[in-house]
Amino acid sequence: MTSWLLTFAVHSTLWCGLAWLSLRLFPAVRARLRETVWYMALAASLITPTAHALISPNSAIWRIPVPSLIAGGEHGPEGEPGHGDGAVSVSLLTREEAHGEDDAASASWVASAGVLWLVLAGGLLALHFVRLGRLRGRLRDREPVTDPRATDALAALGGAAALNPPPRLTESHNLGSPVALGVGTRREICVPVRALHELDEEELRALLGHEVAHHLRRDTIRLSVLHVLQAVFFFQPLLRLAVGDVRLAAEELCDDWAASHAGDHFTMASCLTEVAQWVVRRDRHSPVPCIGRRRSQLELRVRRLMTGNRSLQTPSGPWRHVSVAGLLILAPLFAPAVAPGADRSHEERRALEGAWPQERGEAGEHELRERRERSPGVGARSPTSTTTQGEEK
Repeated sequence: MTSWLLTFAVHSTLWCGLAWLSLRLFPAVRARLRETVWYMALAASLITPTAHALISPNSAIWRIPVPSLIAGGEHGPEGEPGHGDGAVSVSLLTREEAHGEDDAASASWVASAGVLWLVLAGGLLALHFVRLGRLRGRLRDREPVTDPRATDALAALGGAAALNPPPRLTESHNLGSPVALGVGTRREICVPVRALHELDEEELRALLGHEVAHHLRRDTIRLSVLHVLQAVFFFQPLLRLAVGDVRLAAEELCDDWAASHAGDHFTMASCLTEVAQWVVRRDRHSPVPCIGRRRSQLELRVRRLMTGNRSLQTPSGPWRHVSVAGLLILAPLFAPAVAPGADRSHEERRALEGAWPQERGEAGEHELRERRERSPGVGARSPTSTTTQGEEK
């Protein structure tokens, strides 16, 4: 698992870094394409480490070697010393013991890193659920809305979005900005009580249309998944940047949908301007889709609606889906393989094994020469025997 996390850290830095760089080079990209780019980067960050864990690292185009201590790799049987005579076993015994100690230290380091990751990730996940619990506690006083202006507008917008059943509409005194809650048959839109008194009919329709768009896009589920990823992979700071940009793109897309069903962009801009005055500090860390988390982002969205800025067009739906699927399939081929490099001690042991047969051969020749000198009759003819044979002839 530690090896997979290391590969994820490298791959997520690559894909999220490329996404960030491409969006900075082309700042006029529309919100839908920005969102698609970030989702592709996040999906590739999860797919490529998993693919490399299932296939051989040699199949990758390029490779990033890391020390085996960091990667948690172990040396296999390849390169282990063979069974020669007792001399080589004694000479390599100390090296094998030291190598075993290194493996034990590596296993201990990997176990400690895994435990630390589990503790921190579990703590951040718990913090996310604590925020959800606090939000539910704030909304305990919410009551169903009976204002016919709001209920009629919500019914019309729910029909336009084909949401069956339409979201339930409630109001709360402890809320500074409207939020979208729940999924499926438990969809709900909760608005501040002042929204029903301070917004005119068109602005109220725009506000409800924005929250209906969140349910239409299933942003309640998407945002929950993004929060879980951000908590689990807390060691990747680019995920925080990705989640923030994805949330902003989602808000802009919901603004566009609401503006198209409210009449014009100026009505939606007027609604956001009014909501900006209601935002409280507790809304900044809302764990659910919220129309106004930060006033600075609201100002950017109002300016975008007022100027009617139209940026680069996105491809049609089928082509976009095919291109995204194709890029994700090819991503493992271009992602680097993160694998342990050769250990210096391992290389020294291999070099010693390679040099031993040569030393052993030289020692054998020297020993044979000494035996011949001590025993001339063995393996060689003495000068006396040679002379006697000549005289007989």
